[in-house]
Amino acid sequence: MESKQQDPVNFYKNLEKEWNKQIHASTNCLTFTHSIGKSVENHLDHVVIQQKVINNWLTVLGIPKKDDFAQLAERKVDCEEKLDNLEEKLYMLNVGLKNNHSQLKKLNTSLSRMLCFIKNEVQDLKEIKIKSLKNELEELKRLFDD
Repeated sequence: MESKQQDPVNFYKNLEKEWNKQIHASTNCLTFTHSIGKSVENHLDHVVIQQKVINNWLTVLGIPKKDDFAQLAERKVDCEEKLDNLEEKLYMLNVGLKNNHSQLKKLNTSLSRMLCFIKNEVQDLKEIKIKSLKNELEELKRLFDD
């Protein structure tokens, strides 16, 4: 006993194939393509007009447009880049300042040591000079005493 009814899956597959053939037959022609092209052009013209109207109203009402937000975002990015550059320069200057500070400390220590050394040398020279002057005076005294 065979049933005259088809399997539902096959039935819908065949139905889909038939509909696809009909759709393809009606859309695969030059007139359909031209009419779709005209419809798309009309739609795009309508969209352009609507955008102009919306932009005009936004301008009249003082509400920022998409382009304004894009410019603002661009300026924000530029400012962030400048801030990043400034932060990097400040960091490098700070590192250089620390290096200079440590070198100045070393130089100060070295100069302090040199000053101490020079003071000692001057003191020694003065003492030697005074001793030599004393000796000369003593010799002169002896010469006059004799």
